[in-house]
Amino acid sequence: MAKFGKSSKTRLDTCHIDIQKICSEVIKYYDFSILEGARPDEKQMEYFKAGKSKLDGINKRSKHQVTKYQPLSNAIDIAPYPIRWTGEKDKARFYMLAGYMFTTAEILFSQGVITHKLRWGGDWDSDKDFRDQSFDDLPHFELAK
Repeated sequence: MAKFGKSSKTRLDTCHIDIQKICSEVIKYYDFSILEGARPDEKQMEYFKAGKSKLDGINKRSKHQVTKYQPLSNAIDIAPYPIRWTGEKDKARFYMLAGYMFTTAEILFSQGVITHKLRWGGDWDSDKDFRDQSFDDLPHFELAK
């Protein structure tokens, strides 16, 4: 059984408890790393300027950003382990991980263990059609309203 390393665990601890519960369950069945949980405002602006985010962190805040009123991130970036970013087969591993995340979230939600569902950067409109996205962010998951 896989388990989180120290860096992944530290990053996971910056996330909303529902995200922590989902990820803690998924890691039992599929090995992945936590790339980022809470994100400072400066880092969000850096990602925006580099074209890695559509949100500047000032006018439109990311769900990764925290405040004194919301001390935990409502988003997380994860990647299948070992992390590889090239090729269609590597991309397919992100879709497989998304399946584990969604299945686990649905089970935990139906059991009343968590209070939120998930939204994924590979299907922003949550219509299960992955081809209609104008901006893919396959590592990104966030709490849905």
